[in-house]
Amino acid sequence: MRYAYRKKENLLQRVNKVAEGNSNADMIQDLIDLSEIGRENPEPLKAISFDMNKIELAAQKSKEMGELRGQARADNAEDNKTKLIRDKAYTHLKEAVDEIRACGQYLFWKDDNRRKGYAGKHYRAQNAAKKTETDLTATN
Repeated sequence: MRYAYRKKENLLQRVNKVAEGNSNADMIQDLIDLSEIGRENPEPLKAISFDMNKIELAAQKSKEMGELRGQARADNAEDNKTKLIRDKAYTHLKEAVDEIRACGQYLFWKDDNRRKGYAGKHYRAQNAAKKTETDLTATN
C-alpha cells in the first residue's frame, strides 16, 4: 500500500500511522484500518495490480482475530477466578499448618525428636545452615 499510495501524501500518512504499534490488539485494528483505506481508495491499488481480495481477507481476519481475542480474554478471566480460589485455599492451608507447627514446637520444646517433626524442611535447612555458620565462626 505504501508503494501504491506514494504519490498521495494523505493516504501514505494513514498507511504509515497504521504501521505503528505492535500489540495483538493493534494488529487487529491495523487489519481493519488497512481494509478501509483500500476500499475507499482502490484506484492506486488496481494500478499496481494489487489483489483486491486481500482487502476483504484483511477485514475478515480482523473480525476473526477480534473474536478469538475476546474468547481468550474471557478464558483468562475464568482462569483468574480459579487461580484466586487456589491461592486463597493455599493461604488458609499454610496458616493452619503454621499454627500446628508452632503448637507442636511449643508442646515438645524439651523433646528434640518430637519437635523436629513440627519444623518444615525449609526451617530445618535454615537452622542447619546457621548452625554450620556458627560452628565455622567459633572455630576461627
